[in-house]
Amino acid sequence: MKIGIDIDDTICDTWEYVMPYVAKYYNISYDDLKKSEKYYEKALDISLEEYCKFAKKFYDKITLNVPLKKDVLEVLKDLKNMGFEIIFITARSTLGYTNPYGTSLKYLIKNNVPFDKLIVGKKDKKKVCEEEKIDLFIDDSIENIKEVKKLNIDVLLFETKENKNASLKKVKNFKEIKNYIEVKYGYKNCNC
Repeated sequence: MKIGIDIDDTICDTWEYVMPYVAKYYNISYDDLKKSEKYYEKALDISLEEYCKFAKKFYDKITLNVPLKKDVLEVLKDLKNMGFEIIFITARSTLGYTNPYGTSLKYLIKNNVPFDKLIVGKKDKKKVCEEEKIDLFIDDSIENIKEVKKLNIDVLLFETKENKNASLKKVKNFKEIKNYIEVKYGYKNCNC
């Protein structure tokens, strides 16, 4: 079975971690930025191109230190040991990174995250899921989840403050993902 998983705000809280750096760089109150919507360029009232200049300057370094969410390692290691294929599918691209693949790979290795494949620079995750024959897709993006769901692929929306009101199948943490897989797919030997 193949599981496709997003990176940012799914296995780690990238947005929250980067926020203090954005506030300092743009000389805006951290509290004001925290109250704003998720897309920094909208919160700062700047163009995406302008924000990407900041991102490209700092993301390769900053994002290497974002802590993993609770239970990510244990659950992914257990799934891997049970024979699941784990494929990370991220939209990280050269718009915000000088080396999106290298930075993402370094992050996963640095944190000992088990995986079989890393795919970067893909905004059209529906197409990737179809090409990779993904059985279960996990992401924090409502749009990505809705698109992938159209392929009759099982999906889980990783809940964030921005998507908590969405009427989609949601999970709040990796233990819930583990429990969902145990029940839905009949895996009862998960001991993470």
